[in-house]
Amino acid sequence: MPITPPPRTLSRLSLFKGFLQVFLPLLGVLVVVGMMHYYTVYATERSGRESSETLNVGLARRMINADISAVLSDLRFLVEHIQRQHVFEMSPQQLARLIGLEFQVFAEKKRLYDQIRFLDENGLEVVRVNFNGGNPRILPDEELQNKRNRYYFQQAIELSEGASYISPLDLNVEGGQIEYPLKPMMRFATPIFDRNGVKRGIILLNYLGERLIQNFTHAAANIADHTELVNQEGYWLSSPNPEDAWGFMLGRNTTFGKRYPAAWRIISSQQQGQFANPEGLFTFHTVHPVNSAASSDLPLLDQPLKFQSTSSRIWKIISRIPPSDIYSSLPGFLRQHLALYLAMFLLISFGSALLAYSHLRHRRAEAQSEYEKRFRHTLENIELAAVTLDRQGHIRFCNKHFLGLTGWNQNELVGSSWIERFVPKDATDQITDVLSAMGDPQEFPTLTETQVKTRNGELRLIAWNNTLSYNTEGEVIGVTGIGEDITEKRHAEEELHKLFQAVEQSPSIVMITNPMGEIEYVNPKFTEVTGYPAAEVMGQNPSVLKSGETSSDEYHSLWDAISDGGEWRGEFHNRRKNGELYWESAAISAIHNAAGEITHYLAVKEDITERKRLEAEVAERNRELAHAQTLAAMGRMASMIAHDLRNPLSSVKMTLQILGKQSGDNSDDSKESELRQIALDQIRYMEEILSDMLTYSRPDAIKPQWLSVEKIIDTAIGLAQKKIDTFKVDLHTFYQPGMPTVYADPNKLRQVFSNLIVNAAQATSCAEKPQIIIEVMIELGPRGTGLRIDICDNGCGIDPKIAAKLFDPFYTSRAQGTGLGLAIVKRIIEQHKGSIMLHNNEPQGACASIVLPTSFQSPEHSGDSQLEEEER
Repeated sequence: MPITPPPRTLSRLSLFKGFLQVFLPLLGVLVVVGMMHYYTVYATERSGRESSETLNVGLARRMINADISAVLSDLRFLVEHIQRQHVFEMSPQQLARLIGLEFQVFAEKKRLYDQIRFLDENGLEVVRVNFNGGNPRILPDEELQNKRNRYYFQQAIELSEGASYISPLDLNVEGGQIEYPLKPMMRFATPIFDRNGVKRGIILLNYLGERLIQNFTHAAANIADHTELVNQEGYWLSSPNPEDAWGFMLGRNTTFGKRYPAAWRIISSQQQGQFANPEGLFTFHTVHPVNSAASSDLPLLDQPLKFQSTSSRIWKIISRIPPSDIYSSLPGFLRQHLALYLAMFLLISFGSALLAYSHLRHRRAEAQSEYEKRFRHTLENIELAAVTLDRQGHIRFCNKHFLGLTGWNQNELVGSSWIERFVPKDATDQITDVLSAMGDPQEFPTLTETQVKTRNGELRLIAWNNTLSYNTEGEVIGVTGIGEDITEKRHAEEELHKLFQAVEQSPSIVMITNPMGEIEYVNPKFTEVTGYPAAEVMGQNPSVLKSGETSSDEYHSLWDAISDGGEWRGEFHNRRKNGELYWESAAISAIHNAAGEITHYLAVKEDITERKRLEAEVAERNRELAHAQTLAAMGRMASMIAHDLRNPLSSVKMTLQILGKQSGDNSDDSKESELRQIALDQIRYMEEILSDMLTYSRPDAIKPQWLSVEKIIDTAIGLAQKKIDTFKVDLHTFYQPGMPTVYADPNKLRQVFSNLIVNAAQATSCAEKPQIIIEVMIELGPRGTGLRIDICDNGCGIDPKIAAKLFDPFYTSRAQGTGLGLAIVKRIIEQHKGSIMLHNNEPQGACASIVLPTSFQSPEHSGDSQLEEEER
């Protein structure tokens, strides 16, 4: 509730108002007279300044025109001087030496050109003289370059005799990079002809643009601190601020037009002029380098010049006087007439103050009485505690709200000591210091929090807003405090702070979002787990953590549950800021306000990545144990088959072989011999099955040695030659030169390669022209250098539906076979720390690709420990 200011303030305000009523009209008259006086002085000074600006800008323009004309004069002098000497009738060495000496002397005498060059009709530098810091040097042949692709050569070589080319003014570029220190440059070029009128190249002058800029600055020396030279796009070529220059070359986007847009619209649309706007007084003139050069008087030339440039490029010379400088005459005017106007000002001020003060004392007493009456009435009716104390700390007033809060009656409190009645003993010194500070209003605290004892001894925490009271002489006579009971509020804040600290230090992730799903709070554990700082995710959706592995149905289920005010529990596979995936268990629920409306959503999450990893590891161990148990059972079965079937099969086989020898070549028994041969083939097939089962269930330990894969493959081809011939296969091998050796078991690898070659030969049965290609090469993979062996056929290929099962034991796609061949091959390759993959070959057939490491790795020594233990 607003409180009427104290009488002291009212009196001063009244005095001030009375003072203004007299002072302002008189001051207005004084100001009008002073302004008319100043305007007369200002108009005279500004007229002279505008004329000076126009004159200096014109001088700068003429200096630029003169510099360009002088360079063109030098260029034509060199061309005509060289043409008169008939240098093109000399040998190339004599021509280069003569022109080089001419250029070197010219560069040394003129000291204006960074480079002087003669380029032939193909753009090759025949002669090049570098200024070299004042010591001109003729470059040797090995340093000369071909410039046929540079814009200035391409445009200059197309000119007719007598025509000249003028490039834009920019920074010199060497090797594709801007040269440092910065070197402004203009290029002037003209073609040169022999005595038969045949164009033999161009003469090119690299004019040091710094000379032009210096001459420009010297010509406008009187206004150099505020004169600028800009190109057609508004980029500075010269500026009092060096950081502005060459922005179009140095990647800076600031231009004169962007800095002074209103002024640039006028300057860019007119040739010359002068105008003033809020940005200052502008004087400008346009320079056309080509036109100014063409109109110049060049007395050394035998014929008029023609000019050519990349575009109708122009420069603008601009002077800008800031608004503060336009009115710079004001300080001087004030210095000159300050004494007069100050005397008049003091006279008006003193007279006005004397008249206003005569009414002060009478109105002060009336204002004091009115203020006290209204202030007491206001304090009685507010719903806050109000107490007034004098300088000694005695109670002079307390309102009904304070009495109800403390349980006292007003007649019991007025006149009593505040410290004795309401201040706890441990806070006595603190309150005594506060009351003592009333003697120094600047040090007195306007906001305090103190504990107040009630009648029954209870302590209440009150937040006071203190206002000092003054008498008519301006002395402090007491203090009035308006207080609010914040006991329950402070207790709630402390409880909230403890809850906040608990959430901040929680080992679980805590996230709070608004109803739209935008994050409003995350605790430090969130940053620790996800890697995202809290500031980075504020206002974002939790979807920033999505890995894409949680289905949309799960998210719909989540939102359906929490939107209805329920709770959702589940797991997410999310992605950290560094791209790493992690698992988290989450419980998400809605937060309701007093009206039961959902205001926020609370998610409490736990990083369960390690738990998931351990669960997966346990599952993998269980699968490995089951696989080992299966192999053990198969090993026992294979042993039984070997003991129970091998001996009978060997007896039957030997009997059939003996019978075959006894029958000899008797043609009458041909049918019997055929049956006997079929029986022997079936017995051999059964022996192969028994051998494969024993090999897979009880693999032998490998015996590695350093060997050449080419020899192993050649031996394997010999072992499989019978099958190759049977299927009439055309087999080709390709070995990359210089292949390293591998550390492997030769017998095992021969078994692998012969098995795969036989499989490939059988697969070509559907091909019109059966073919197998074996290619061996070096492969650089993530695990290091390896040998890659591709065995490819042009057969029927691999059915994608069964591709994943081909390495499973006892799975076969043929009418005959145990299905253990590829399983054995895979086991052997894995024993050698290698890999094998089956895939279709383009355009027809299939490939088996094997990768064997070339670096030394201890191959696995086969033999299942569990199976061996059971066999023992």
